[in-house]
Amino acid sequence: MTSSIPRATFVVNAHAAGGRCGKRWAACEPLMRQAFPTGEIQFTQGVGDGTRIAREAVLRGQKLIVAVGGDGTLFEVVNGMLSAGSSAVLGIWPAGSGADFARGQHIPDQVDAICELISTGTPRFVDVGHIQCVDSDGVAVEKYFLNAADFGIGAKVVERLQKRSRLLPGRSSYLWQTLRTLVTFKNPKVSMEIDGAALDPKIIITVVVANSRYFGGGMCIAPAAKIDDGLLNLVQVGDLGRIEAMRRLQETFGGQPIDHPDVHYSTCRIIHAASASRVPIEADGELVGFLPASFEVIPQSLKILLP
Repeated sequence: MTSSIPRATFVVNAHAAGGRCGKRWAACEPLMRQAFPTGEIQFTQGVGDGTRIAREAVLRGQKLIVAVGGDGTLFEVVNGMLSAGSSAVLGIWPAGSGADFARGQHIPDQVDAICELISTGTPRFVDVGHIQCVDSDGVAVEKYFLNAADFGIGAKVVERLQKRSRLLPGRSSYLWQTLRTLVTFKNPKVSMEIDGAALDPKIIITVVVANSRYFGGGMCIAPAAKIDDGLLNLVQVGDLGRIEAMRRLQETFGGQPIDHPDVHYSTCRIIHAASASRVPIEADGELVGFLPASFEVIPQSLKILLP
């Protein structure tokens, strides 16, 4: 009976993973249409389309939005839904280069399993991160993130990735661009205030503000992170040298915390950060702005279909 099948808007980024998402969608589309005969399919054509499509769908009263692509597609869809004051449910079909949020939540990428999850899954409330920062002209920017944000070298790597076609898989692309960025990156000095407590200014190579466990195409940067505990997991990576930083980041692929005196793990609800340097910020694989910024958790603010 089709009446029991939820009406869904599929937001498809055919360009994700260097175009591989589009080819995969074309092969799977007949099965998806059979599983969701009343669903609508909309393709993104450029930056911001996912946000616009998701927002418009929510404002029309759509109850289920499915992001088809990678973490960047998911980022746009989440921002569109929340900017519309969404009570809709989010479904995820991971088909991008990294798919780090899906990896951390064990969301399948096989079409049969995805159809089953979207058709019969029970929505679950999860936390979302909220960022307030500035763009390159100093204009205020406000964004949401579902997976992880960071400021420092991670954002510089994302900038490189966005300027180049991702011909390599997510992990290989991220490692290659990290190596290239390490050659020229200068570790900035930042000031931070965590849950109202000011820290002494320190030089960092990166600070990760994580809601989920993975980022960077498979790095388990925050092994203890949970998406429904009302907390953000903070990973401060201090003034490490280039070779040491690369070696330590490699360790995260094994799923264990980095064991180094200049790497600190903690949890928080809000963090403020500033720097005299021009320090970029990325969230869920997308550049969003620059310091100064605040990062805050919004507990239980989005419903997602999870295994």
